[in-house]
Amino acid sequence: MPEKKEFVLTSFQEDIFKEQAARQTVRGTVVQNMDMLIGYIGEKGVPVSGVKKHFSQGQLAKINDQLVHPLHIRLKRPLQKSYPHINALYLLLRASGLGTLVSEGKKSQLQINANMLQAWQELNPTERYFSLFAAWWCRGSDEIVGEREGLGVHDPLFRCLDYIIKLPRNGVCLEDKKDAMNYLRFSPGFHSLALLELFCLVRIEYGEPEGGQGWCIEKITPTGWGRAVIETVHRATQLELELEEDVPLLELKTSAFERWKTLVQPFFSDWKTCLPGHETPFQAGVHIVKVSQGKAWRKIAISGESTFEAFAEAILQAFDFDRDHLYQFIYNDRYGLKKNINHTALEEAPFTDETRLGEISCLPGMDMVFLFDFGDSWEFQVVVEEIDADTAVESEPVLLKSQGKAPEQYPGYDE
Repeated sequence: MPEKKEFVLTSFQEDIFKEQAARQTVRGTVVQNMDMLIGYIGEKGVPVSGVKKHFSQGQLAKINDQLVHPLHIRLKRPLQKSYPHINALYLLLRASGLGTLVSEGKKSQLQINANMLQAWQELNPTERYFSLFAAWWCRGSDEIVGEREGLGVHDPLFRCLDYIIKLPRNGVCLEDKKDAMNYLRFSPGFHSLALLELFCLVRIEYGEPEGGQGWCIEKITPTGWGRAVIETVHRATQLELELEEDVPLLELKTSAFERWKTLVQPFFSDWKTCLPGHETPFQAGVHIVKVSQGKAWRKIAISGESTFEAFAEAILQAFDFDRDHLYQFIYNDRYGLKKNINHTALEEAPFTDETRLGEISCLPGMDMVFLFDFGDSWEFQVVVEEIDADTAVESEPVLLKSQGKAPEQYPGYDE
């Protein structure tokens, strides 16, 4: 393993961090806007769309009006991504663990996690700022907001680093530059650009949108604070990349943040802690799951103690499929990040024979995909309908109900 290199701040970076610490107020509007969004969602939560789990048009207009700097757009049917700052705050809400999606049937709600909210309320403004910054840095994936990966560098943090490092110190003018404005949609991405502004890493001058136009940007300029933060984030990430090989991206970014935090935190006397990670308690009880393939479906009772290997076997047996192919389970975790649990013959952990269903801490309404046979790509839709922690279940999965004829595994196969 390469030797760990020393990370030293430049005099410019030190001066900026000292100056910010002396201000005794946080930069940007990210904390104020997050407090507003938490208040808007409230204790009862708010309904969200069925597919992407986004805010409705009516909700978007109300949230936008309450932003510190509401965005003026002239779109007839705006989506959540039409309001990049709301999209960015949604990403932070999920990536921090403050926001949780709960589904019942086809209806979904965005709720505030009570334990995380209590931890948030115990933080001071500086700690809230750096907690949100850590969530963005470590878990701020495009998939949380239902976006495809951006152009070039796929990780949104790396795209932002690349963009700001190349941004001239006197900024870039975008007025009447339609192609340049369109390119920003993909790199670094509008919601990533909004995050840079919310954290005061860049200063953005707005133009007046024409009919049918969304966010209109005239100029983007890096702030002194932004330059110091981005330069040091870039350096910390570089050093971790040089040090670690074949490490999962989330682990690498977390290590880079901890390295950066060790150097920067001493400048801020009121930065004692950050928002804790989202706890996922083990679910040991009976899980009632509905597994669908086309119009056919099977309802299975399975213990949280059962492995995903046992779960896979139960699904295949219920649909009378042979078991001689590779497979994986695909789901979104509590942060909204896509996770895989893989067949033991695949290269990447976690593996189905080592992972129990209760370890992913399912919620009622949670869905996942059981992808079987990578050649024919059979996708079984799995929905957790009910979890009863107090009811014992047989050690083996139990088929409770069947509806519809299972599809032929090898249609047209002539023996």
